[in-house]
Amino acid sequence: MMKFRFRRQGTDPQREKIKQELFAFNKTVEHGFPHQPSALAFDPKLQLMAIGTKSGAIKIYGAPGVEFTGLHKDTTAVTQIHFLPGQGRLLSLLDDNTIHLWELVVGLHREVGGAKKEGGVCLKQVDNYTLPGRPGIESCSATHVTVLLLLKSCDLLCVGTEGGGVYFVELPRLELRESQTLLQDQVTQSLPDEYRCGKSLGPVESLQEHPQQPGKILIGYSRGLVVLWDLGTRHADQLFLGKQQLESLVWERSGSLFVSSHNDGGYAVWPITSGNSCTHQPASSTIPYGPFPCKAINKILWRTSQTG
Repeated sequence: MMKFRFRRQGTDPQREKIKQELFAFNKTVEHGFPHQPSALAFDPKLQLMAIGTKSGAIKIYGAPGVEFTGLHKDTTAVTQIHFLPGQGRLLSLLDDNTIHLWELVVGLHREVGGAKKEGGVCLKQVDNYTLPGRPGIESCSATHVTVLLLLKSCDLLCVGTEGGGVYFVELPRLELRESQTLLQDQVTQSLPDEYRCGKSLGPVESLQEHPQQPGKILIGYSRGLVVLWDLGTRHADQLFLGKQQLESLVWERSGSLFVSSHNDGGYAVWPITSGNSCTHQPASSTIPYGPFPCKAINKILWRTSQTG
């Protein structure tokens, strides 16, 4: 039986170079809706909408013909987008736990026919930030970002994490205010012994700013605990000892009530009361499609109509 062997020819570097030049892929035009959208934001003052994608792109749309594109260096999914209203700036959170600041900037002046004209507006990344790891904790999941809250003043970003810590980052410099960092251990110390019982509070699931009192925020933990935190005094004004796994929080517009939604398909209404540091039970609790637990309510909103 005869055997044949064929020698494999080596690759010719020159041939490969020519092949790359002839068959190189160059994007020449974009059209249609962004592929694989993963985040959405709206600026009510500038009437701009931003869409983030799983490939790390950001598209901004305004009036007809107004469109801007930004690309992160890494092709990582955009998980959250937040506009700084009226400033032409926005924040993006990527799946790799990095926070990026973008800005709409005017290009350099250029001469056209002897006359100076302003350059076009483009979307430019001006800064980025990553939360530092906690000393003595090897796992980076403790500082993995779960939720962002931009205060109405637009000068402070509240960052909730998987380890239960809340960090505060100054804007637009993206600098951490270490003195205001709120770790889970600090919250646990103020809890009643029967509620503490050695259990972790879990990740931060929701952050909501008080609609009438700037500087006060609701912090909701996965286990069900909700804390009304005063940024000025660095003190918990009130604790709400929920027992059902938390999914979402929302304020009533007057700031006298808030609603929490849970993983059993129910929601609860909690009153804000002065002189009461701990609230053990909500004012009311409902499972809309009950009476048995069903699918979680991942997001809940409270909107007031003209008729109330």
